[in-house]
Formats: sequence, C-alpha cells, structure tokens
Amino acid sequence: MDPNAIVNRLVRLARIDTSVFDEVRDDQQELIPALIVLVVSSFLAGLGGALYWTVVPMTFFELDAVWVNNFLLGSIFFAVMYVVAALVIYVVLAQMFKVTADVQSLLRTMGYASLPFAICVLMFIPVVWPLFALAPLAILLVSMIYAVQAATNAESNQVVIATVIGFAVMVLVLGVIALQHSAGDAPIGAGTFGILLDVS
Repeated sequence: MDPNAIVNRLVRLARIDTSVFDEVRDDQQELIPALIVLVVSSFLAGLGGALYWTVVPMTFFELDAVWVNNFLLGSIFFAVMYVVAALVIYVVLAQMFKVTADVQSLLRTMGYASLPFAICVLMFIPVVWPLFALAPLAILLVSMIYAVQAATNAESNQVVIATVIGFAVMVLVLGVIALQHSAGDAPIGAGTFGILLDVS
C-alpha cells in the first residue's frame, strides 16, 4: 500500500478524474486503501455533524452524546451502510439485470467514490452549512454511478437504476434512524441525515 499513490488518486478524483476507478477496479491490493478512504470520509463527515450540533444551532446539547452519537457511531454506521448500499447495487445488477459483476471490484471503486462525503466536514460553517450538508450527497451519488460503471459491464441505464436503489436504501435507513431521535441525539447514523431533516 503506497500512501503517495492513494493521495495522488484522491487528488485526481477531486479534480473529477474518473479514470481512477478504472485503475483500482482490477488491482486487488486496492481493497484496503479503498476501505480506508471510506472510513476516513465517514469520520470527516461525522466530525462535521458533531461540529454542526455544537456550533450552528446555538443551543446546548450534551457534548459527550453529540460526539459519541454523531462522530463515532454515526461515522461507523455510515461506513457500514455504504458497504450495504454497494451490496444492494451488486444484487440488483446480478439478479434484476443479470449483469456479471465482481463484488471486490465494486467495493474497490465505490470505496474511492465515497470521497465526496468528506466535504460534510464543513457543515459547521454558519449560514452556508446547508450547502455542505446537501451538495456532498448529490456529488456522492454521481461518484457512485461512475464507480459502478467502471466496475461492471452493465449498460448506463442499468448502472443508474442499480445505484439509485442502493443509494436510496442507504438514505432511507439513515433517515429512519434520524426520525426516531431528537436532532442532537440521533445515534448510529444520522448526523448528516438528522441535519437534512432539519433543513426541510
């Protein structure tokens, strides 16, 4: 695992160079780096969620609960749900569209595709915080579509349908968790998604 190569790929992804997905698709050594990218992106988003609840609402929450629920548990649960979304995409492609896909290739490309979620770390900035809560999800969906396209031989419409289904499952589960709890107390999962509900 070459940290410089990983950073180089992330910089290229930030510049919207989707050829990164083609590079990592068949490289079996890229599974761990891809999962590291996912975990780091999740924790950056969790950090943004925790900072949001301590800065933007100007109200008092128990800081311990905010940091445990939004940063620690929320980050872990998002990463898990993202992997679940990848598996849902795989099942939809394989079962509904009869497309041959390799799970590990899909996980490698989608791990790198999770990078846009790290933008949520900026949700603590007052006034413009909705931009950093909503835009990363839209960019994440587009990034996932490119990642799935690179990892499979599916047609474009099949990729879009499968990815939207996987993304919807992830958002639905995290959103339901957010609905079950008060804003600052949303556990395992809904730092960002609790904030999204606060926007609407």
